[in-house]
Amino acid sequence: MLAAVGGFIVSYCVLVLAVVATTPDLRLRFLLADTVSIDSGHEPSGIEIQDTPGLNCFGPRPDPGDFLVALDDRPVSNFMDFARIQLSLRNREIPPNGILAETSDQLTIGLPPLVQKANGTRWLRMEYLKNQTKKRVLCAVQLQSVPAAEVGLTLLWFLLQLLIFSVGALAFWNRPFDEAARRFFVMSTVTLAAFVGGFHWSTIAGSFWLTVPFAVSGILLPAVTLHFFLVYPRAKPPLTAWPRTVTWSIYSIPVVAIICFLLTEGLLWILSGMLHGSEGTQLLLLCLNGLMRGIYAYLGIAAVYFLLTLVTLSYSVLTTRNPVELSQVRWILWASFGAAVCIGYALLLAIFSRADFALGGARVPMFLASLVFMLAYAVGIVRYKLMLIDQIISKGMWYYVLSYGATGTVALGIAFGSLAVAVRKTPAIEQQSWIIAGILMLTVILLIWLRDSWQSLVDRRFFREKYQLDKALQGMHREVGRLTDVQYLSERMSRSCRDVLQSEHAALYLREGRSSGFRLMAVEGKSAGLPMQLGVPDEFVQALTLDSTLQRVTPGSRENLSPVQNILRQVQADLIHGLEMGGELAGLVVLGPKQSGAMYSAEDLTFLTALGQITGVALHCAKVHQDITQLNEELRLKTDRITQQKQQITILQAELAASAQPESPASPALEFRRDAIIGHSPSLERILDTVRKVAVSETSVLVRGESGTGKELLAKAIHDNSPRRDGPLISVHCAALSAGLLESELFGHVKGAFTGAAADRKGRFELADGGTLFLDEIGDISPETQVKLLRVLQQREFEPVGGTKTIQVDVRLIAATHQNLERLIADGKFREDLYYRLNVISLTLPPLRERPDDVLELAVFFLKRTAPRAGKRAVRFEDEALEALTRYSWPGNIRELQNVIERAVVLAEGEAITVADLPPDIQDNRRTITMGEKESSRSSIGEKRSGGEFQLDWNEDDPVIERRSLIEALHKCGGNKARAARLLGLPRSTYFSKLKKHGIHDGAAELEAIKRLPR
Repeated sequence: MLAAVGGFIVSYCVLVLAVVATTPDLRLRFLLADTVSIDSGHEPSGIEIQDTPGLNCFGPRPDPGDFLVALDDRPVSNFMDFARIQLSLRNREIPPNGILAETSDQLTIGLPPLVQKANGTRWLRMEYLKNQTKKRVLCAVQLQSVPAAEVGLTLLWFLLQLLIFSVGALAFWNRPFDEAARRFFVMSTVTLAAFVGGFHWSTIAGSFWLTVPFAVSGILLPAVTLHFFLVYPRAKPPLTAWPRTVTWSIYSIPVVAIICFLLTEGLLWILSGMLHGSEGTQLLLLCLNGLMRGIYAYLGIAAVYFLLTLVTLSYSVLTTRNPVELSQVRWILWASFGAAVCIGYALLLAIFSRADFALGGARVPMFLASLVFMLAYAVGIVRYKLMLIDQIISKGMWYYVLSYGATGTVALGIAFGSLAVAVRKTPAIEQQSWIIAGILMLTVILLIWLRDSWQSLVDRRFFREKYQLDKALQGMHREVGRLTDVQYLSERMSRSCRDVLQSEHAALYLREGRSSGFRLMAVEGKSAGLPMQLGVPDEFVQALTLDSTLQRVTPGSRENLSPVQNILRQVQADLIHGLEMGGELAGLVVLGPKQSGAMYSAEDLTFLTALGQITGVALHCAKVHQDITQLNEELRLKTDRITQQKQQITILQAELAASAQPESPASPALEFRRDAIIGHSPSLERILDTVRKVAVSETSVLVRGESGTGKELLAKAIHDNSPRRDGPLISVHCAALSAGLLESELFGHVKGAFTGAAADRKGRFELADGGTLFLDEIGDISPETQVKLLRVLQQREFEPVGGTKTIQVDVRLIAATHQNLERLIADGKFREDLYYRLNVISLTLPPLRERPDDVLELAVFFLKRTAPRAGKRAVRFEDEALEALTRYSWPGNIRELQNVIERAVVLAEGEAITVADLPPDIQDNRRTITMGEKESSRSSIGEKRSGGEFQLDWNEDDPVIERRSLIEALHKCGGNKARAARLLGLPRSTYFSKLKKHGIHDGAAELEAIKRLPR
């Protein structure tokens, strides 16, 4: 986009020069908005003539102070009318009766308003009002060419600035990710339009479309210049700390000024074409005065921007440590001081001498101010390599320079040839022949450049095989069969980048999950020193998110390196490109310096971006393929597990059927009593193993878990296996009692302690003396009760409600809750000291959804207990009912399961519980796994795979061969499991699963045992 804007600005400047060189000059000077009303009947208003330098006039000559009324037989009521008429004279043809003899003196009466003498001079009729006599005077003024000095000075400056602009364009083209190069190009672009348009503003003011680019560029120039020096040679602290705020602050005022200018200018052009008479003139005058005040106000704002630029340059001189960059900044700073003198003079003219300022008095000072800046940039480019010009001017760039040099020579010949013909036909332009030739040459060059750009687009459309991207894609297409292997994709991507971009080394890092760490997957070329694991800061990830490519720049010193540049130095990279997958940063393409020493160009960046997008899609597909393979493997394992569980269910159902007979005498009690705690899942077994250790102590225990998980049963197991098993186990549900009743229930009360206390009553603490007290839902007790409970735990004594006698107790306390006590403490609803007293030993019962192995055992237990009570014959479950029970999430845990089984027993009509006897929400979660699905999952894993010199046939009936192949591949690859998987032609996830299945770790010990295996 910036390149397109730059091309437009260059074209605009050439067009302005062409318009100025071919527009007649009347040698009349006016001040903007100096419009006056003429009180002489209904005559229109006029504009005051300020100066008439070099005016050739036939008839009475106007003097400064007279008022121009009409020109070309058209009324002139404001400056815009004059500018439009002057601009329209460029293409006016002389009528047949307008050709006069050289000695003719009849130039105004009975002739067209525009006439031409035989000597080629043209004359235009003009009507003005004498200031002293107030009489209308008719005369003719000679149309003259713009002075060659004015156009020549502009053309010379334009050609010099065009060189600076070209350097900025080259830097931007080769380093589009370099912020300083980008800002330098923008500054050069707006400088071109602002200076060329401003030097000849009075001529182009007659065209709305020529005025707008100049005004917009002029308004933006102070802000763009300040922004460039804020990032060059290093970003300044305000911009690095608050980038968006500073940028918004810089450009907010210019943007508002541009909007106001466009609205005012548009309104002027609309009104000038629609309104006539004194009222229209007054309205136009009001708009012109407002525009003039806005221009003078913005001149003051531009001065402030210039002072800030001086401050920024001074800061750069004080803080820059790199000697080359310091020399650059010093030259530019001295140029700024020189320009400040010229700019200050121009501002003084604008404030104290408006007429001189408006009539071109500031042209030379502003030319000198721009010239010293241009010289400073030229010195920096040639001597100190400003914008790293030595890295930009490469062999390919010299090709373009020589090519366009030849084009310029041809264009110059065409321009002078065309001019020679034009001079013969129009002798009047002979005096400016060299200026017009230069403009024609620039026009021809621009047209040839546009033709070449179009030809390049056509070539890319019809001859794509000529470009590097297409070659790389064809190479990847030939290997499409292996695009599901992440390692192979990584190697292919690195190889393509190195071969096409001619870099010394290319590497690919892939992100590990959602962390900030990246792992090296593949590297091509000189890879010494590249880290296997790369941790990057958040600032680096954010920088790659904003701009997908980061390039290494020459630092002032190592202390000044940013985190981004530190990462580039760490991986020896000149460029890092980010790979996106699913909208997130998934990998890093690391490229070292080019073998030729050149910089990476915009074409290289385009290739890298396109290849990176395709690789990102391929990596995503590979990840999906691996996930599916892993899911198939997990499905196979679960199918085998289901088969084993069905065998266990058959055994349990046989035992259930046998339980219909009279029970045999109870077997002797086991050493560890668990009573009604049913289940043998690993999570439950871990909890019971802890209970075995805790039960023998006197420590308080806090049991946590969701409602319905069996917290009270666990408390009973702790009591039954403790030394207090012969003592009482007293339970209190704290949530079911109010604060007053709970205190009385726990500590007892004396007679008359409160209304209704007819007799003394012992509390639960006293009743549990020598045993265990279980407090369920401890999180619901009041703060007052918490204080008394804390005292009991600390001192083992309390007073009954209403009593004064202290009672000593020996009680072990077990508390339970389903609430988050830590959150209650934070909310001030639970005492922290009581929490630490209770939480000496904490046991958390897992919910039933985390104990799927126990669902069937619990279901059988509840069926066995419930059927006799209900007088039913139900003794087993159908397969579909068992599947539905195992698939359900059980939000109500064991209590819900118990209720479901009791409901099913009541609804059952036969010996088996069917799926129809279960609640509807459990039926909806049912999913039947058919034998066909099982065979499909097995076949997807059991495909024959080949790789390298190994041929594997995954016949699960012969695990010996499978184990041998896994160990041999691991040994051959030196213990590298990823390489062993590629050698076998297996996805890494499948290979890892099979290693785990066979219990293979490093393969060293297993390899020694291979010799003993049968072959």
